[in-house]
Amino acid sequence: MIINSLDSGIYKLKDWSSQLSDLTRIAWTGKNGVCYFPYQPLTTESYWRENIYKQWQNRQMFSWVLCASSGKILSHAALVRKGEYFEIGRWVSYPDSPRGSATTLVAQIMKFVSENNLRIVVETTQAHTSSQFICEKIGLRFAGIGFLGEQNGINWDIIYYDNSPNAHLEPICGILGNPLGKVIVFNETHQKRMREILKILTTKRGGDLPPTLFHILPARFDTVKRIIELNIASLK
Repeated sequence: MIINSLDSGIYKLKDWSSQLSDLTRIAWTGKNGVCYFPYQPLTTESYWRENIYKQWQNRQMFSWVLCASSGKILSHAALVRKGEYFEIGRWVSYPDSPRGSATTLVAQIMKFVSENNLRIVVETTQAHTSSQFICEKIGLRFAGIGFLGEQNGINWDIIYYDNSPNAHLEPICGILGNPLGKVIVFNETHQKRMREILKILTTKRGGDLPPTLFHILPARFDTVKRIIELNIASLK
């Protein structure tokens, strides 16, 4: 059963805020018991009940959840307003959630996006290729790479997708990405991390936390590698 925040269905679920905070925390917890989610507030019940609830009410965020017949939330995905565009993200599932749960929820979001003619960006991380696969499956455009920086000793990198009608980004000197036309310019501060990525770039699916490799889909491997090599070479 899929319900959303548009018709207030989520609020009717028992302990919805604790369910969503628990789901987020567990989905981002490694085998060592440490939660590595870059956006820690979303792992707390109070943030969902106070901040996210207000965002739902003000239409700054929309959520879709997959529920069991018991009312247990199994998966979540959201559409978050970022000024003139929206970001699809925050999709999380339990390890034993039905296969394809995230894909199903994102498909629901894309239906809403299409009906409302919205411009969207997705920021997948280098931790695994599952989110990248979903983006490619629903027809989004590869829009380059970027960096969230280091948080709690972990480097978080971004693989961008958007719903621009333009062709997938090709390697261009001086540019790392251009989600929805916003150019991410390469500079010297990126050089150290990019040299590290060249050593850990892999097409393995991934999923372990914390991430120690940069996981990328096979179809995008050469492009990402070339983006990095081209920009590093420009500094010589």
